[in-house]
Amino acid sequence: MVILRFKIHSKPEKRDELMAALAEIISPARAAEGVINFDIARVLLDPDAFIATAVYEDGPALERQESLAEVGRVMAMLPESLAAPPDRAIFDASVVPTLV
Repeated sequence: MVILRFKIHSKPEKRDELMAALAEIISPARAAEGVINFDIARVLLDPDAFIATAVYEDGPALERQESLAEVGRVMAMLPESLAAPPDRAIFDASVVPTLV
């Protein structure tokens, strides 16, 4: 299992445009094979910040989701839309049956 956390901080004047593009990712990402969970949220105390969290069956599922056209559109927007570099972390996780 792979867990992704992706945080971005938009320029204030680009926030609404970026939020609309991020919203377009959610449905196709959730429908991608091997995606267990996928959410994008705004940071409550910072309206210019967004966090995507996702859980995938494996690395290939992450790659399939990242190859979506909607993700490509957002990635193309980032250089002109962000106030700071993105913060991306990927975690390799395993399910422990006794903790579930």
